[in-house]
Amino acid sequence: MRNQISGRQSGMVLFVALVLLLILSMIGVTVARMQTVEERMARNENNRQLAAQAAEAALRNAEATLGNAPPVGTFANDTGGYYVLSPTTGSLIPTLNWNTASTYATYTGPALNLVPTPVQAPKIAMELMGYGAVPGDNLSNPPPTYRVTVQGINADGSPSVLLQSIYR
Repeated sequence: MRNQISGRQSGMVLFVALVLLLILSMIGVTVARMQTVEERMARNENNRQLAAQAAEAALRNAEATLGNAPPVGTFANDTGGYYVLSPTTGSLIPTLNWNTASTYATYTGPALNLVPTPVQAPKIAMELMGYGAVPGDNLSNPPPTYRVTVQGINADGSPSVLLQSIYR
């Protein structure tokens, strides 16, 4: 009789061991999946940060271009990233097709490849909003006001960041 009981007990130990092994395997798979998701989230955030930094560099470069020698004549064509704000239709920027190369200017400033991950060149659109004086300005020759919009691109090619500034 004693042999029959010990035989059943050894079978039960095997069953309990298999159940525990299954539970531990499921925990291991779950932890591995969580790690993969966290790595993907960190990579996406890193790409977004790099795109934001590239967009900021392009924004400052465009403002410097406007400050040094504003290309006023190029705004009359409403192409190539240079537009004039229309008093009747308003801004073209919200409807701008960023996928068509003739609608934006490409960043031409200092190289952006100093970061460990390659960054694509940001896309730039500038609008001449008009001329206006503020207190202290020469009223006979008011300075132009521009709106500069920059789209930063992730390393994988997806648009990520849109920055805008008013430059006077």
